[in-house]
Amino acid sequence: MDNRKWLWLAAIGASALIVVVVAVMALRGGGEVMAAADAEAKLKQMYGGEVREIVQDGEVYRATLERNDGVFEAVVDSDGGAIISMEKTESVDPIPEADMKAKIAEQYGSEPTAIALKDNVYSATVEDESRTTEAEYDAVTGEQINESVTDKKPAKEEPAKEETPPAQEAPKPSVRLTPGEAAAIAVKEIPGELDDDIEFEETQDGGYYMVQVETGDDREADIQVHAITGEILTVAWDD
Repeated sequence: MDNRKWLWLAAIGASALIVVVVAVMALRGGGEVMAAADAEAKLKQMYGGEVREIVQDGEVYRATLERNDGVFEAVVDSDGGAIISMEKTESVDPIPEADMKAKIAEQYGSEPTAIALKDNVYSATVEDESRTTEAEYDAVTGEQINESVTDKKPAKEEPAKEETPPAQEAPKPSVRLTPGEAAAIAVKEIPGELDDDIEFEETQDGGYYMVQVETGDDREADIQVHAITGEILTVAWDD
């Protein structure tokens, strides 16, 4: 009796296990398969770019995805949409800079003052008299991605400069020399021994000093020194 009881229990357990396995398989097999359009939308949402082609291969979708940094082959699980793999298959060359400049010049009427390429995106600056434009372009397709325009502030007018009056000649000195200063000038002109009697004569142009100098060879010179400028006016020798 005991052996029969254990056989029955084993049979019941095996039957329950089979039911569970069948149920799991039914659930998996009965799941809704993701449509190709949904798989394409999920790829674009996650990675950007454009899907060139997508085909179903058994339980997966194989898609060709083009972005500005290259072309990729993606494998997507058709049951749930999980991305199984993403592999870059080719690089995309950007539009040459000269061609990009020509395209921008055609759009704005003048070539950019600055242009730079980074991550297959061209950044350009275009200026005219009234504004500055910053623009970005897809370096592969040439499509404009972004544009920002800033108006230039008008230049401030500088105040008119006052005209400087012409420089006037400095007035000539009007201070009269001292007798001693006149004597020093006379001795410098005719070296010798000074006579202490230095006479001043008034004139309309400031007057003059008469200075007598005795030279080493016993000659005497009467020297007129202008009392204002110190100029030697005359030199007269006594016999």
